[in-house]
Amino acid sequence: MKRERILGFPYDNLLSDEALSRIEHLLRDDKSHTIVFLSLPLLMMAKRNKMLRIFLEEADLIIPTGKNLLWAAKFLKRPLKEHIDPSVFVKRLMAQSVELGKNVYLFGGKGQTIDRAYINLTREIPKLFVVGKHRGNYKKVDQENIIKAIGKASPDYFFIGLGSPQEEVWINQNRGKINARIIVLIEGLFDVYAGNVRKRSSYGKNWNIDKVPARDILYTHSFKRTCKAPLFILSVFLERIFWKS
Repeated sequence: MKRERILGFPYDNLLSDEALSRIEHLLRDDKSHTIVFLSLPLLMMAKRNKMLRIFLEEADLIIPTGKNLLWAAKFLKRPLKEHIDPSVFVKRLMAQSVELGKNVYLFGGKGQTIDRAYINLTREIPKLFVVGKHRGNYKKVDQENIIKAIGKASPDYFFIGLGSPQEEVWINQNRGKINARIIVLIEGLFDVYAGNVRKRSSYGKNWNIDKVPARDILYTHSFKRTCKAPLFILSVFLERIFWKS
């Protein structure tokens, strides 16, 4: 399927159900596949970083997210079929793993974040088969053993939340060692699932990720995203002018 592009960067224009179907199809082979959420900070970083540009070009599924990319796609007359909320979509992926009898591995977050996220997610999806979990801020001396443990677990779905570009670098370096079939890069969503985000939504006793508005999703580059927005908007205007020409 031909991909759309914003400022030269690819994305897949799909409904969430279509994206889920594509991921289910990818699971049918023995290869490793990457799923990326294209946010404004990631796109702007990729403009200056060759490794990120290549990573995006080679990704199997790229889902644009955030109001800036939603606006840009519409302004460039390539409107998104659906504005997919990453926090909800990732949870649907986990539910999909249950339906297909697959396992998952949770990797990322700081301190006890991954443990709290695990507790909340398994409450929401009781049959979620988690073959392993590990925090993202580990000591370098432990890395080899961590990677070996992940490889031994051979996860069907590997959810990594280290923030960009750390998670892309980590996958580039270790993809061949972790034996994961579907690798999903989720930025700071483990903090959302753990209840670390306290904005306009509550993540306490009545935790329900379906009710989390998209603007409350935590990204590791929220300040940078705000600073880069004017440059991004200007670039989109220029693309519209030259594209029409």
